[in-house]
Amino acid sequence: MSEVFRVGFVNRWERRDPRTGLNYASFLVQWHMYEPPYRFSAQSKQIQAGLLEYPLVKEPNHDSLLYSARVRPGIRFSDGTELTAEHVAASLEKTPAFKIHAGASARGDRVFFRLKHPNAAFELLLSRFDHGIVLERGRDFLGTGPYMLAEVKPDCLRLVRNPHYKEPVRLQEFECRIYPLDADGGRKKLLEAVNRGEVDFTDELARDELNKVEKMRKCIDLGYCTAILFFNTERPLFQDPRVRLAVASAVDRKGLAAQSYSNALAFAATGMTPPVLGSTPDLITYDSARARDLLAKANVNTKSPLVLGMLPVPRPYLPEPKVTAASVAAQLGQLGFSVEIRQPRDLAEYQEFTQRSVYDLLLAGWIPDTPSPLDFMESLLASHNVPTEANQATRGSNFSRWRNTEMDAALQKQRVKPDAANWQRICDLVRTEVPLFPLMYGPRIAVVSWRARNFPRDFGSGAFLAQVELPESASSRPSAGSSEPARPVVFQSKSFR
Repeated sequence: MSEVFRVGFVNRWERRDPRTGLNYASFLVQWHMYEPPYRFSAQSKQIQAGLLEYPLVKEPNHDSLLYSARVRPGIRFSDGTELTAEHVAASLEKTPAFKIHAGASARGDRVFFRLKHPNAAFELLLSRFDHGIVLERGRDFLGTGPYMLAEVKPDCLRLVRNPHYKEPVRLQEFECRIYPLDADGGRKKLLEAVNRGEVDFTDELARDELNKVEKMRKCIDLGYCTAILFFNTERPLFQDPRVRLAVASAVDRKGLAAQSYSNALAFAATGMTPPVLGSTPDLITYDSARARDLLAKANVNTKSPLVLGMLPVPRPYLPEPKVTAASVAAQLGQLGFSVEIRQPRDLAEYQEFTQRSVYDLLLAGWIPDTPSPLDFMESLLASHNVPTEANQATRGSNFSRWRNTEMDAALQKQRVKPDAANWQRICDLVRTEVPLFPLMYGPRIAVVSWRARNFPRDFGSGAFLAQVELPESASSRPSAGSSEPARPVVFQSKSFR
């Protein structure tokens, strides 16, 4: 048996700069190589010092939007370079998600943040995964996290311990192996590798594939992300909220969920935010008669063809994108629409696809970056998050391309001073304007080998593999002839992105 801990992927690693936030195949790699300025503890639900001292210090300034923090001493990148305030500021200045909210500069051992607008949760922003601090060395992106890249092959990445990382690291190295999807989008190669004992951890199996996994621990993190049908509101057809509501009413969410999950009721969406962030019911029910009536009142010609774009890879909220897209197209066909499905070849093409706005509908979704429902809403609804060439990374996520001044004002008001009545106004606007339609809530699925000791409950973010231990022998694993099934462990979700 291999002494190296092995992680299984189905998607290839397409990007190496963690600040872009679009590397669906390797968020896990990013978490273990890079660190943001602050850390968010899922256990205590508190922000903690990371690369910077906590909390931020408010600087005397005429507009009260200037803050600073000192760089913690002794932190080094994986090549031995000591972290400075200049490194932090320079990296953040190249982080699109950060630049929406603030600018960064350095003076001495302090990093200064000038906010563009008041933000009561700015420190939480500095704990996000896509704010990892990077040192560019040629074509390489170095980090301060517990691991560094040792080897990169088309089908395998190897990460080894960063010798300059000061905190304890039990797992000295691990490999990430690629098991490509089948032609029909299935994960047969990964599933077979898991059952052959070639994979110690993966979170890329679909929910119903768990029943086929043998001799592995199974973890299910319920309701932590949302699959969404976005309406391109720049297209004339979808500028009318009645049309958006009509299309939403024609989509059977339970029917879609039943295609990917055996228990459809547990996964069919009822509102935009996933259950882990709280309930925001949209009150939309499947009603084809209502859909036809709304279209008639809006005088819509359903003979016009529609383009339905979709993600190029499976995601936790969309385990079978091709199947779901085909079902959505068939349901809209019942209204008379002719739907052409377009799937970009890879993430680069998908990014261009969304920037150019060459779709009427987009099948995608979102995983929370933080435990804040406001961050979730802002990512998908704020005008400044409409994808453009200049806004190409994580914040280019308003795929409805919906610009609404009332929503923008309410989001900013909530960020300055959270208020229950204003939050309700945000939810009401989503419900009445229908810029998008939530379809399903996705679980986070993980299987872990029995030889992995100290596997954490919070396996959804951060360098969680650093504390895993491998025994000298695998005697603690169930024997090959063991008849005791491995039961799924259902965790209340505490992990984000």
